[in-house]
Amino acid sequence: MRRSVAFVALLIVGCSSSSVAHIQASPSTPASPTAPTSALASPSASPTSNPAVAKVAFSCRLPVVTYTTGGDGITYQGGFITFPAGTYADDPRGQINGRYILGNFVTKQTPILDGALDSTSTPFYDVAVNRWVPSSAADASPDGATYAYAAVGASSARDAEIFVVNAATGTYKTFQFNVPAVGAANGVEVVDYDGAGVDFVVTQVEQYPIGVWRLDLSTGKVSAMTQVGAVMAVRGGYAWAGAVDPHDPSPPRVPASRTLFDEIARVNLATGAQTPWYYTPGRSQFVLGMASAGWPIVNVSDAPDYPPYGGEVRLLPEAHTDGESNGELVSSDVAISSPETDGDRTWFGSDNGIFLYTSAGGLQKVFALTPDQASSRTISPAGFCR
Repeated sequence: MRRSVAFVALLIVGCSSSSVAHIQASPSTPASPTAPTSALASPSASPTSNPAVAKVAFSCRLPVVTYTTGGDGITYQGGFITFPAGTYADDPRGQINGRYILGNFVTKQTPILDGALDSTSTPFYDVAVNRWVPSSAADASPDGATYAYAAVGASSARDAEIFVVNAATGTYKTFQFNVPAVGAANGVEVVDYDGAGVDFVVTQVEQYPIGVWRLDLSTGKVSAMTQVGAVMAVRGGYAWAGAVDPHDPSPPRVPASRTLFDEIARVNLATGAQTPWYYTPGRSQFVLGMASAGWPIVNVSDAPDYPPYGGEVRLLPEAHTDGESNGELVSSDVAISSPETDGDRTWFGSDNGIFLYTSAGGLQKVFALTPDQASSRTISPAGFCR
């Protein structure tokens, strides 16, 4: 799920509450309008160790995106890594450009697709329509035919808008609504889209988002779902939120406005039931992404800085709350990000190459950027390897 630019620029600022907080949705004044929230940069992932490239034994083509920054803009370039050779080629149709003033992203390929990206999200390759899409894969319908993104501009005189875009033609439907009045709201973000409805959260100034609300596409009605604070991800009817366990004698803390969490909780958005999912006393947790099966992939980090990237990365298909290091360990010394789960394979991006994790083979670096590329680019998986 995406997070606001200011929020990521402060290295993942926490929610104002130290637990999974219930809040009530209330009517709001319309929030600022114009264009979708833009990205300033994707998370840098500098491995603390830099293993040699390993050759895989299978054949497939992995869509990836690299990005470069310059002046006021950011440019994504889509391409494919072909395995087992491990060779990369740009896709001439894969360029996506940020428009700094309007705050959105557009494809170079026509018909032009509009979308929204921020510091922790990347474009994806929509295999259903054979196109690169300027929004997160979580914002696409299951069949890949459409995707959704939100736009909120600078004046409270206008409503927020959610656009549902036909990924093949670029045509779209617009839904307008008031931004729910919660906290220090500064916008809305689409976090999950199942084809029938769009789930969105309210972004907060220097905080995790608050939510979740749902837009019913058949009626245009917005309804409040079970509300939680410190939302890190939403998938398939569940929110994944940061919490601090009251039994932790020394919970993670840093100065200033960053609030950290020693626990991830799963919240059922239909019933409100909360399930503690993973607890690490004295350590900080941050959800890097979601596996296709619907469970979280987290970065667990330690004092004194508690970095959101480069800590201990774990896959968490089951709840583990006994305070031990459970789950499936992916890495303890490589800063990886942007996970994409593809069957029994999980791909990760970084600022020097693509990494692959399997239970049988562990974590392997399977593609390396050249030194010149690594000095100015980050590369991320952008879909399944087929």
